[in-house]
Amino acid sequence: MQIKGWRITGCVAIILLAVTGSGLLLWGFSEEFVRVVIRATARISVVLFLLAFTAASLNALFPSAMTRWLRGNRRYLGVSFALSHFTHLAALFTLGIWFPHPFVDDLNVVTLIGGGLAYVFLTLMTITSFAGPRRLIGERGWSILHTTGLYYIWLIFLNSYVSRAVMDVSYTPYALALIIAIGLRIAFWFKRRNQAINAPHAAGAPTSSAS
Repeated sequence: MQIKGWRITGCVAIILLAVTGSGLLLWGFSEEFVRVVIRATARISVVLFLLAFTAASLNALFPSAMTRWLRGNRRYLGVSFALSHFTHLAALFTLGIWFPHPFVDDLNVVTLIGGGLAYVFLTLMTITSFAGPRRLIGERGWSILHTTGLYYIWLIFLNSYVSRAVMDVSYTPYALALIIAIGLRIAFWFKRRNQAINAPHAAGAPTSSAS
């Protein structure tokens, strides 16, 4: 049976519970446990984000059963990303409250504002993923919010993973994936632009009939 729709979010929730539960069993409620959850949810989040971020582009550029599945379930991948990233935020708060040093000491205004704004976008995007709130802001408002939010969150992820990849090669695949993702979006934009330009010419082309 193909996993789709809310089953995707359910599976992600189970994975998050498994990560948290296994970490708690291995390390107990300790700083190491919290940091493991932070790292795990960060990676789960970026993978889910990339799937949602590139779903339409991949389907347009490389149509297949898999990319159609991605495109058709983009909403649920996005909500699953939100679930994972709010779990990540909860772990960060836990670290800051229970094991504040050196975590709190290393925080700065830029990080707080930049990361905080990403979560504001994520909250609004998650709420407007449902029909009622989406109708309230209208299709244009929804499009502006989600487009702006997606690119802003992409930028935050890019900054985070590229800066870490310089010091730790384990972050390099994620940094490269984020760069490839924006390349796919750009390629998709050019494809749509060319189709829009060529459409009037195709519509106006003379047709021949058999005599």
